[in-house]
Amino acid sequence: MSDAFDHGLQALLAAPTRAHTILTCVAAALRDEDPLSTLTLDVLNEVLHRTALALTAGLPDVVADEAIERAVAALPTIHPGETPDAYALRIIYAAKGI
Repeated sequence: MSDAFDHGLQALLAAPTRAHTILTCVAAALRDEDPLSTLTLDVLNEVLHRTALALTAGLPDVVADEAIERAVAALPTIHPGETPDAYALRIIYAAKGI
C-alpha cells in the first residue's frame, strides 16, 4: 500500500497546476492570433477569460478563483508593440514557475 501511495503522490506532484494549465492554454490561443498584430490588453483579457472559463468549468468556485488568480499574477506585462507570438513565449516561461 505504501508503494501505491508513493506513486499516487509522485503523480500528483508531477502534474501541472491548474494555473500552469491556464497559462499554457492562453499561450496556445495567442499563437492563433494574427502574428503581425500588436497584442492589446483587451485581446489578452478576452483570451484569458475564455480559457479560464473552459478550464475551470465544474470546479468549486474557490478552486477556480484561486487557479485564475495565480495565473493572472504570473502574467508578464505586455511590452509596447509586442506581438501575440512573442508574448505567448513569455507566458510559457512564466508558467514554468507555478
